[in-house]
Amino acid sequence: MFRGFGCSIMERSSVEAGGGLVLAKRFEIHVRGEVPPDLLDELEHLTAVEVPAETVLRGVLPDQSALFGVLARLQNLELELIEVRRMGDV
Repeated sequence: MFRGFGCSIMERSSVEAGGGLVLAKRFEIHVRGEVPPDLLDELEHLTAVEVPAETVLRGVLPDQSALFGVLARLQNLELELIEVRRMGDV
């Protein structure tokens, strides 16, 4: 199964923060089991691919706070985090 959310991942590749430019980062997040559809709808900048026994979320997040927000939502649903991988700058 493949689900896409929002526009083409992220239309802007950088955001302004405190007078400077911060490059967005591409991430891959692996969790055991299936991520509920309502949470997937909230994660508009990520796509989800279900592979045997896990879900892989991929996409661009504007900063580390956004990453921690996604991880907190997954933790609140008691989904087991398998791996978080930074795939590089956008």
